[in-house]
Amino acid sequence: MADKRVLLKDIAEKSGLTINTVSRALKNRSDISIGTREYIQKLALDMGYIPDVVASSLRSGFTKTIGIMFDNISNPYYMIMTELIHNELKKEDYDIMIFTSSGDRAQFDLESFNKMVARRIDGIITFLKPTPDVVKAIHTNRIPLVILGREGDDIGIDSIYTNDYQGGYEIGKHLAQQGHQKIGYIGAPQDILCSLKRLEGLRSFLDEKGIVMPVAQAKFLKHYDLNLIKPVEELIEQKVTAIFCFNDTMAYEVISILNQKGLSVPKDIAVAGYDNIEQHLRVPVSLTTIDTYKEELTSRAIQTLMHRMHHFDAPLVKLVNGARIIIRKTA
Repeated sequence: MADKRVLLKDIAEKSGLTINTVSRALKNRSDISIGTREYIQKLALDMGYIPDVVASSLRSGFTKTIGIMFDNISNPYYMIMTELIHNELKKEDYDIMIFTSSGDRAQFDLESFNKMVARRIDGIITFLKPTPDVVKAIHTNRIPLVILGREGDDIGIDSIYTNDYQGGYEIGKHLAQQGHQKIGYIGAPQDILCSLKRLEGLRSFLDEKGIVMPVAQAKFLKHYDLNLIKPVEELIEQKVTAIFCFNDTMAYEVISILNQKGLSVPKDIAVAGYDNIEQHLRVPVSLTTIDTYKEELTSRAIQTLMHRMHHFDAPLVKLVNGARIIIRKTA
């Protein structure tokens, strides 16, 4: 390790150029000739120069870093969405920093918020709804934040999400058209509003067609128990012919459980999910699901966050994306 940190002025002295020229060359600015840029960048590498991001952020007021918060790192949906966010932010020369919340009741709490803010991030995109303490801290400290995938207008936070009611409605319509009269639902914990909305949309279409869906055919997981075996077994006992799952990850697990019990999908029981992750991951399942226009969703979230970063007191933003059914082989 070098005895002392190499600074811009050290490179300037070595090259005989000004600190400003060195700085702009390292940032690959077009007003510096290609030859000078290549020379300075190689010299900086040889001298062991490492940019001082903290010092730069103190000068500019921005770290050019956005924090991303979600609760289940094993769910490929979040990885897909994070990659889309990252690709979009790269166009604006922003980096991302990923934070996760886990435990019996994953939530965006004050402890998680403080850890994020301590990294001097410029803004936050969260897939989790903030607790009241976090909402208060956001407004007190004027931290730009957007909720992606869940509603936030009831707590005064910008939110970009999909029309979950429409998604559930489209699934109900498709399953009914396939002749299914006994349809089960496996949802996320009941305190997650989008889980209730998807069930509401499903029930709405079934009601229109006079198809009765008993309360017992809707199963909700618990934060402390995400095991799907019991709800699947209960729906089998109720002789459902189709199961609509809160998301694709659940649907894949439900299909696996059904297969282990000797049941064929969709011959014995049809299965549908939500999120269309097969659009980005080549999963050999061919799942019927709901697409949420993920690229548009992430783009609108970033645009909203950038606006909030520069106009913190601007009016509240609430944007609802459409939802469309993708019909494949499982239902």
